[in-house]
Amino acid sequence: MNCTFLGHSAFLVETDAYLLLFDYTKGTVSLPSDTKPLMVFASHRHADHYDSSIFSLADRKGHTVFFLSSDIPPTDIPFSCTINPMGPYEEDIVEGLVVKTLKSTDEGVAFVVEVEGKTIYFAGDLNHWHWEGESKQYNEEMADNYHKELALLPSHLDLAFVPVDPRLGSYYSLGAKDLVQKVSVDTLVPMHMWEDYSVCSKLQKELGDRVKEVILLDTVPQTWRI
Repeated sequence: MNCTFLGHSAFLVETDAYLLLFDYTKGTVSLPSDTKPLMVFASHRHADHYDSSIFSLADRKGHTVFFLSSDIPPTDIPFSCTINPMGPYEEDIVEGLVVKTLKSTDEGVAFVVEVEGKTIYFAGDLNHWHWEGESKQYNEEMADNYHKELALLPSHLDLAFVPVDPRLGSYYSLGAKDLVQKVSVDTLVPMHMWEDYSVCSKLQKELGDRVKEVILLDTVPQTWRI
């Protein structure tokens, strides 16, 4: 697979047969193929994860399918688009692609995608959001809710896109740490960094050998092979 970082929480994954576009929000995206089916994922309605401009991708030559969190307004969606709205704990199979969802600890859903023998986890805003300004009860409930979702993941992930938000201060890596303690992860991709790419190397050091590889992001776009 080739993977391209497109900014914040937006990524393009190219497999042998598919293009998978996650939480893209900004302008025209350059696609490496006009003929491969394009699967567009939007995890929730927040402006840093979703913009209605993604529906212009339906006009490309190849087939385009949208997997949208059910909180995205139906009024945004053109009638001409092939849409698969998904709430938490749902499963859909489209053109050999298996897509499952979890419930976010913020808004919308997280996606688990099975494609060509690989399992990809895209968290969206499903994270262990430990905020220093919140009450002890809030943070304990957050931890509990997050751990319940992690328990529903498969035991092995080939590729995992995980929030590491620097606004959380010293708690920025809690979600990633919890994840790799629960499941085996080959490649972990930090996201939701608000352009503070220093968290990538910090996370790599913190996780150590608990994950095979942490991708170090530092520019947009940035492409690597998995």
